Order: sequence, then structure tokens, then C-alpha cells
Amino acid sequence: MNAFDKPEKHCQIESTFRSFCEESADSAYQLPHSYKYYEKQILQAVEMYPDSLTLMQCSSVVGEEAFFPEDTDVVFHQHLSWFPPIWHTTEFFVIQVVLSGSFTSYIVNEEMHLTKGNVCIIAPDSRHAFRCFSDANILCVLIRRSTFERSFLGILRDNDTILADFFTRTLYSNNPHPFLFFKCEWDDELMNILSAAYRESTGHRAFHKLILKNLMDYFFLILLRNHEKDLVFPDHTRVRQSENLIFMLKYIQEHYTTITLPELSQLFNYSERHVQRVLRQNTGRSFTELVQSIRMAEAARLLRVSRYPVSQIAAEVGYSNLGNFRKIFRNTYHLSPDEYRKAERNRQT
Repeated sequence: MNAFDKPEKHCQIESTFRSFCEESADSAYQLPHSYKYYEKQILQAVEMYPDSLTLMQCSSVVGEEAFFPEDTDVVFHQHLSWFPPIWHTTEFFVIQVVLSGSFTSYIVNEEMHLTKGNVCIIAPDSRHAFRCFSDANILCVLIRRSTFERSFLGILRDNDTILADFFTRTLYSNNPHPFLFFKCEWDDELMNILSAAYRESTGHRAFHKLILKNLMDYFFLILLRNHEKDLVFPDHTRVRQSENLIFMLKYIQEHYTTITLPELSQLFNYSERHVQRVLRQNTGRSFTELVQSIRMAEAARLLRVSRYPVSQIAAEVGYSNLGNFRKIFRNTYHLSPDEYRKAERNRQT
């Protein structure tokens, strides 16, 4: 049996809601509405299946306490096909993974059609609804806000400062499109990781929480490594720049020691002014601020893990003027490079 095969009770509830849908004379039944709109059907289903967590916790605002047992950070939840598309918000992150079939996801003002293999990450407090009037199999991975920030964003900050800035701005900062949509094909590597994570979440064997955390970290890393190119941007007025944005950010990350704005503009065939505007809109920083943040993060890392002299570190991260490097480092960390290195070593002992 596949780890994500639908249990018998799950299929029974789906069959009930399929009947509700087919019996409804309301032409708008399959469109997103508030909980009140579908309350009659929901309460009728609750009477039939009083032990269903999905039905009991159905509401317009879903808190972490609704789905997360104490000391649990990740929950696997299979979406009910034929379930009414109720507008709701959650206090946690929702990762939608299409295991088979397809469905429509409404997030704020966006409508997206997801098919087998697609992955969508929805930020907390984002109004959304799922429309699935078919026998598709949709997996929802629910992750506490604090856990997601430590895992996905934490990994990025440790390895890719510039993408961390971009994703943070996408998922927060009152962004009208608070989601990340990876329009990827079916990926056995990703699905095997999710299967292993699911088994750990239900097995409760020794060290299962630590293993589950590491597996989800692994999932995010493989998602980015294999499907960074499949990230789809919702703003269709900027299609061309959207296609190049991730590659532009990655190019800056990989060439931060020598990259210049004219070089970047020429490489992507944009004017310097346009590059500045694109970067500012999507990361909140100018070209100079982005490069400087990457250089400072790498300098701080080298001060923590190496015994290189400050002059060598300055040169390695792209500064030919040691005095300028020291000034920028102090402005960033409020310590001189030598003071930072000493403080970090004291903290680790």
C-alpha cells in the first residue's frame, strides 16, 4: 500500500460530499464562499462522521491548535476531494502537493490550476480556498510558522542570502501574492522524501521528531535544487522579468565578489535603471545593498570558522580597501571584524 493511499473513512467522507455536490441545484456551489454558505452540508457531515478532524475543525480561521498536537511541528493532511471550497486563513504554513489528478487553488486574488507533481507553499494569514471536484489526491503538509522559518528560510539564510531575502519578501511584507508556486513535473526524489517523512510522523519511533525535521529540511533543499527554475510568478504584467529574476539573483549570489551593475544589466539585456527597479520590488534592496549583504554574510562566516587575517577575508569577499571593509562591517554588525570574531569564539566556548 502506498503511504498516501486514501484511507477507507476518507473515501467515505469524499463520497458524502460528492453526493451533496451532485444533489445541489446551486450553480455557484463549486465556487469559493465563506463557511456560512456551506454550513448546512458541513454540519450534516459532522453528524455522520463525528470523529473527523477536518470536519470538526472546519472554520474561517484555523489556528495551530486545531491540527497540531503538543510538541508536533509538522502534520500531514490529505485534502478531501469534493469538499466545498471554503475561504479560510491558517496560522501556519500550508504546502500543497498534487499526488494525482488536478485541482484549483485560490489564494487572495489569484486562481491557479495545479496538476500532478506541482508544489505550492502558502504563507500564514493568507485567505485561500481549494476547489477539487474530482477524485484527485492532494497532500497538504502543515508546518508551524516558527518551524518553517527555521527550516526553509533558515537554510536559505545560511546558504543563499539573496534568495532568502526574496522568499521572505514574497511570503511576508503584505505581499498581494503570499505564496511560492513550483510548477514542476512529478519528482520521485521529492516524493520519496515526503513518504519517509510521513512514515516518521505516524510511527512515533525513537528520534522520530528529529528525523522528521531533517527530512523536511532535505525536502526543501531538493525542491530548490531540482525545481528553482520551475518557480512561477503570479504577476503576469512582468512575465519576462519574472522568468529571469531567479537567475539574476543566483548570478549575483555566485559572482558577488566581482559583479557590477553594468555587467548584470548587459548580461540580462536590461537597462541599469530597470535592474534596480526589479531588484528593489522583489527583495526590498538595491543592487549595492544586495551585494554588500552577501559580502558581509560571507565575511562573518569566515571570521567564525577560519583563522584567516581580516585583510585576507576582506580581499576574498571583494574588498580591495581594508578600511572600507572594516567600516561597512561595523555598520552591519555593530562590531569590528576582530571584535566579532572574539565574541563568536566566546559564545561557542
